Amino acid sequence: MIGFVTVAGMTRPGYDPNRNWISQLSLGPGGPLATANMVCCGIWLLLGAEGLRRRLQLTRSGRWAAVLVFWCGACLVVLAALPTDAGIGYPPDVAPTRTGVGFAHQVVAIVLGVAGVAAAVVLGRCLGLGRVGAFVAVVMAVAFVAGSVLVVLDDAGVLPGNPSGLFERVALFTGLVWIGLLSLKAAARGQDAGREEDVGRAKVPARIANAGRRETGLVVERPLSERPRP
Repeated sequence: MIGFVTVAGMTRPGYDPNRNWISQLSLGPGGPLATANMVCCGIWLLLGAEGLRRRLQLTRSGRWAAVLVFWCGACLVVLAALPTDAGIGYPPDVAPTRTGVGFAHQVVAIVLGVAGVAAAVVLGRCLGLGRVGAFVAVVMAVAFVAGSVLVVLDDAGVLPGNPSGLFERVALFTGLVWIGLLSLKAAARGQDAGREEDVGRAKVPARIANAGRRETGLVVERPLSERPRP
């Protein structure tokens, strides 16, 4: 998503990536591609949430992390289904609009922002990176709030042309990168735990195995190399 949004924002005629928001790429030429990109990113987060649920289900914070990532993915899919309104200069030569669907889009965007900030904190905590996760969450929260305030001022004509879109990108891209990195960490930790368990089972001495089999009459013979010499 980051690559598509960056390239599309820089090449779309009349679109200012510093001012306009990502969801506005769904308006005008190339809109269907932007919508599909948002859906794909949402599905990626939904799949990631399922993977996190399987890896981190033994802890309460791990389960909450999976739920929050799931909410982020679901919000992106819903945002793609609810097109935003035209405004703050895009599309060019199109008057700003106010619709119920556009308002719903804004509400879901707020839910996405809150869920993303919470996911950054909880994921960091359950994977041993609590301080880093808190820092990432602060960056996301500050950027999202700043972008939200600036876009309102831009739309009202109080501070036109301000970089609200840039702040939105900082919040969203930071969250996506953080979730991606910690998902990889969770997957690697799960694989390491599985290998350690297999190695531990392989190293069980024969005398311990025999102790559990005496009642059934089953005895594991020691290899010749491990038998005491007379």
